[in-house]
Amino acid sequence: MKVCMISGLAKFSGGLENVVSELSNFLINRDVDVNIFGRSDRDFVEFGSNYKLIGVHPLPFLPSMIWNPFEKFEYNLKAWRKTKGFGSYDIIHGHGDNCFFSSLFRERKTLFLMTFHGTMAKALQGSTDLQNRLLVYAEKIAAVKCDIAFACSDAVKNELIQYYGVPSKKIKVIHNGVNVKKFVPIDKKEARRKLSLPEHNTCALWVGTSPHRKGLLTAVKAVEKSLCSKLLVVGLTGRNSGKTVFLGKIPEQDLITAYSAADVLIFPTIYEGFPMVPLEALSCGLPVIVSEASNMGEIITEGDQGFVVKDETITAYQEKIDHIINDSVALKEMSIKCRNLALDYSWQKQAEKYWLTYQWLLKNC
Repeated sequence: MKVCMISGLAKFSGGLENVVSELSNFLINRDVDVNIFGRSDRDFVEFGSNYKLIGVHPLPFLPSMIWNPFEKFEYNLKAWRKTKGFGSYDIIHGHGDNCFFSSLFRERKTLFLMTFHGTMAKALQGSTDLQNRLLVYAEKIAAVKCDIAFACSDAVKNELIQYYGVPSKKIKVIHNGVNVKKFVPIDKKEARRKLSLPEHNTCALWVGTSPHRKGLLTAVKAVEKSLCSKLLVVGLTGRNSGKTVFLGKIPEQDLITAYSAADVLIFPTIYEGFPMVPLEALSCGLPVIVSEASNMGEIITEGDQGFVVKDETITAYQEKIDHIINDSVALKEMSIKCRNLALDYSWQKQAEKYWLTYQWLLKNC
């Protein structure tokens, strides 16, 4: 079997790219020949006999630092043209809004699948900007023309039906997974020591690079009102003030340390498909307090692994924070339940669902 993955970035630093990486690794372990096409300044990297990374360059007259309505279409066009130069594929598997031309000019003999990590129509709802309308149109074409639309949550499935008119029978929900062998809890005392945090203080954690969309201000204000001693902010730099401590961008191993050192994750996002950060936190045994828009309510049980805040107020988040940190015995029990839930959503199990769908389609289509 030969599979083409059309990603966003070639380096696996985002949620979508993480899914591409983990699914590709799973397929490679089953002797599938995988080519990944992603934005990169490197033309070609061969990691093994059946794993190739092909870079897609932005054109020199459309600088990548200047966004314009044609930048995404340029990438879509170049990605499609590059896939034509590497022979035929059994499956082309696109991700996100990177596959307009691949869907528009698809070959019927090749299976064309799409994973939607959210929808531009929902994320840009209400926008009349031409650039945004073009992006929505491009993604709708891919949704309509693919053989199977994978949705990373039930909420995204409903968006595909509502905004793009995709038939329900063509959509398969496979939630994102987490690498449970990598994101493993470490001793809290040891984690606190590594981060130079007091052993007996209570700590909340916020992780992200988009402060507005991920609700950093809500997290800061909620922790300020709460009984929690500190809010650790990972992914951004800033000036420490009040209870807020900025750790900046840190290596993955240090992120695992931060998950293990904290008592609760605060994730007040305003839009997600199915986010990686809460999954990583759960895998490290960290309870989560998330917004309803995170869609994590599809898998967590209220009070067992954390809470879904439906009343989007500072007070609502503050009350949930205090509820979790007030009972150290219950907190330990929640930590165990968090890890157990993450094991049910390991990448091994989630990728297996993709694999079974691949096999069924190749036999029956």
